[in-house]
Amino acid sequence: MLGKINNLEFNTKLNKKMEDKAMKSLKKGIFVIFIIFSMVMSLSTICFAGQDVIKWKMQIVYPPGSAPALMGTEWAKGIEKLTGGRLKIQTFPPGALAGALQVVNMLEKGVFDASATYGALYTGLIPEAYLEVGLPQGPGDYAEYRDLMYNKGLIEIVREAYAEHNIFFTPVGADKTSNFTTNFPVHRLSDLKGKKIRAVGIFAKYCQKIGCVPVTIPGSELYMALKLGTVDGAIYGVSGLMDTKIHEVVKYYSLPTIQQIAGSILINMDSLKKLPPDIRKIVKEGTRYINSDTSMQYLTRSEASLHEAVRIGSVKTITLPEEELIKSRALTKALWDELAAISPRMKKGVDLYRQHMIDLGRPIK
Repeated sequence: MLGKINNLEFNTKLNKKMEDKAMKSLKKGIFVIFIIFSMVMSLSTICFAGQDVIKWKMQIVYPPGSAPALMGTEWAKGIEKLTGGRLKIQTFPPGALAGALQVVNMLEKGVFDASATYGALYTGLIPEAYLEVGLPQGPGDYAEYRDLMYNKGLIEIVREAYAEHNIFFTPVGADKTSNFTTNFPVHRLSDLKGKKIRAVGIFAKYCQKIGCVPVTIPGSELYMALKLGTVDGAIYGVSGLMDTKIHEVVKYYSLPTIQQIAGSILINMDSLKKLPPDIRKIVKEGTRYINSDTSMQYLTRSEASLHEAVRIGSVKTITLPEEELIKSRALTKALWDELAAISPRMKKGVDLYRQHMIDLGRPIK
């Protein structure tokens, strides 16, 4: 039967192989990075003691208490530790300094110094933000995403695009999975036709291909939008089910995942340039160490979020049948082709994704 509703035990078995692979890879890399991270923190505390303190303001766009918000606050704390307290970053909740959709414009002008945000909100201004978030049917876990970003050269492409807006980009963390979270059962893609779905960036394009109506709203406004019926569902990271209480206002979560999603730290270039060279280097390079540790926390919370939502009976999971997944992959290839046609730089980025998926044995074709 199409779209058979599964229980928690089935879903755990279905995803266990990929989860074990991701966790094993992450733990191995994080052990090495933790040693380096600890050494740098110890040295920085000794070297920087007694020097002037620089203060930054940082806008977090995610709902308080959510896993992505945690990523932002942990980044701020990590940078402060790495600099021995010479750079203190004060974080602000959603909307305190700027609305989520205004972050890039405000950062470009230097209204504040940094933001923990989601690049999919800014693809109209910076198309390369599609690449930073993660393309549908792309990397399936954080280890794969990290490899593509840092080792395959994707980070240079995205940074070049943001630099044109006086912004320095660095990736920070990734959710375990992102898929349709709805108030109605989705047994096939056609069930989504005409439905209002909160979707941003590449997800909005994906929705249009399916036939649903994409609605772009910040994650911090999603709970009320679902409760009031402004939207019928959302393409949303699984960690948000419990962290932001989305499980209270939806009934179903679709499997398997469309993609893993990633957040970002955006920094005003002028603020970065004003830093002493040693602190500037830590801000630009230290994120890689902080990111690995907090991403492990993020993945753990993501997994627990879905399991708990199913356990308490507030959300049921539905696994789409293979014939629907084939349709989804065909839409994915068309989307990748459209993105590659935007500009030579976008083509270069999409080509990196294509080759990465070939290397992983999961080519998009």
